[in-house]
Amino acid sequence: MKKYINTIQTIKKANLSPKGWKKNMVFVATCIIIIAASGCKKFLDKSPTFIVKENYYNNENDVNNGLAGVYDVLGKEEIYGGNYQLLLSVADDGFYSRSAYTFGPAVYNFDAADATVANFWRYLYEGIERANVFLASVDKVNMPQAAKDAAKGEVKFLRAYYYFLLVDNFGNVPLKTTPTASVNDVNIKAAPQREIYNFITKEMEEAEGLVKTATSIGFGGKVSKSTVRGILARVYLKMAGAPLKDQSKFADVLKWTRKIIYPDAGANEHRLLPSYQQIFTNYAGDKYDIGESIWEVELYGNRGGDFESGRIGNTIGLQCNDDAYGYSYGLVNTTKKLFDSYENQDVRKNWAIAPYQYTYSTVNTLITVTDSLNWTSAQIYNRNVGKFRRAYEKLKPKNRNYTPQNFPLLRYADVLLMFAEAENEVNGPSSLAKQALKEVRLRANATDITASISSYDDLKTAVRRERFLELSFESLRKFDLVRWDIFVSEMNQLGTAIQADAGATWSFGALAGKSVTSRNNLLPIPVLELSLNKGLSQNTGW
Repeated sequence: MKKYINTIQTIKKANLSPKGWKKNMVFVATCIIIIAASGCKKFLDKSPTFIVKENYYNNENDVNNGLAGVYDVLGKEEIYGGNYQLLLSVADDGFYSRSAYTFGPAVYNFDAADATVANFWRYLYEGIERANVFLASVDKVNMPQAAKDAAKGEVKFLRAYYYFLLVDNFGNVPLKTTPTASVNDVNIKAAPQREIYNFITKEMEEAEGLVKTATSIGFGGKVSKSTVRGILARVYLKMAGAPLKDQSKFADVLKWTRKIIYPDAGANEHRLLPSYQQIFTNYAGDKYDIGESIWEVELYGNRGGDFESGRIGNTIGLQCNDDAYGYSYGLVNTTKKLFDSYENQDVRKNWAIAPYQYTYSTVNTLITVTDSLNWTSAQIYNRNVGKFRRAYEKLKPKNRNYTPQNFPLLRYADVLLMFAEAENEVNGPSSLAKQALKEVRLRANATDITASISSYDDLKTAVRRERFLELSFESLRKFDLVRWDIFVSEMNQLGTAIQADAGATWSFGALAGKSVTSRNNLLPIPVLELSLNKGLSQNTGW
């Protein structure tokens, strides 16, 4: 890890009420900055607003601001603000649509010195350090105990989630749970993955008893009990698969998904939104629906003032050169495999895969292809990812490079599919597992296939396919393929398929899939971290 000095910039008041959370979370002003000591041997701050971290937490407002600072990391461009989705998009059966390969990680053409990978690591540890400082300080603050407990629960969960992203992407990493005491605290040995996962689940289970319910919060931008339960299920699902392959954890997946689907008391807080498309128009239009969207990354504004915007719909979206429509680079196109995997009547087909393009003459003209079923194989590769459409953004004027669109981290459909997968592993193809799968498919107007499922293998195949269709381009596909231990083979097959049927125009799209080897199950440890921390070793193959 880098040598860190922790400081806090000027703190502006953040309104953490449900109505004011998004518009008033002034992330830039509440950041706890982590500065690499390799760039300066001593820290001098001449600003009268400098606040030493040990002295900062004195009242409830300080706690709320510190809490906002821990959340801030989620929306960083290097995390869910844009780059992480781009890095993972090829696993979703998309491909990077620029032959020049200006973004190496998207085509698996990068090394351990890559800045995107380094910043991904850096900001996750920055979030962890902010959480460590918060948790070391909050107990001394005089404030209502219920509010303090909820804040502690959210921060404990977020710290664990940042570790989950680290261990899932990098494998063995340093496990640090106290604030940095000295710039010389750099040689921190990487902990084994199992130890990190055990820490994650312990922290999240403690957090579940502290945070509020989704209904009491009223929107998906803050961590609720349902958030914790659903992400715990995801963590246990990972532990059940590669590399740990601890199949006893499927029972834990069932435990935590059941708490969402079949609550012990009261009405179910969650259900599928009837319209699949509306899930994503809600994200674009700053509209909440906690029934479906259990947890989402909060992004807001047109990059004005201190608001944090992302690039959702700008990098991965419908290519468009006009700011009024919503400028998008359209960096990811979709494949024939994904197109053919949807049934023709499945509403997800022409939403995940954009059925139209923007073209221009003297006057901007929207070209709509209504009979997409007749597209040739090569033409299908022209189609952009369509889930995150800037046309539905309500905030004007639209910024060319940044958007206010939120990004889904946990949807109820995912919970249903995690339940179906785990139920099949524990109890076989039960009626409950089939019902969960059926709910997801019927919402999409897809054929009910449950009557034809008679074996464990049938349901296993069906659930895996449904996750591919339902959750495409939501940064979960590589997670699934790696834990199923089929990432390399699936990617290699995709590369071969693109080469065979994309035509000369898009043949370069095969590079990513054909480049994947077993080393790509994990990202490389950044070279700068290796040079600073002698307790780290590079991942195999890098």
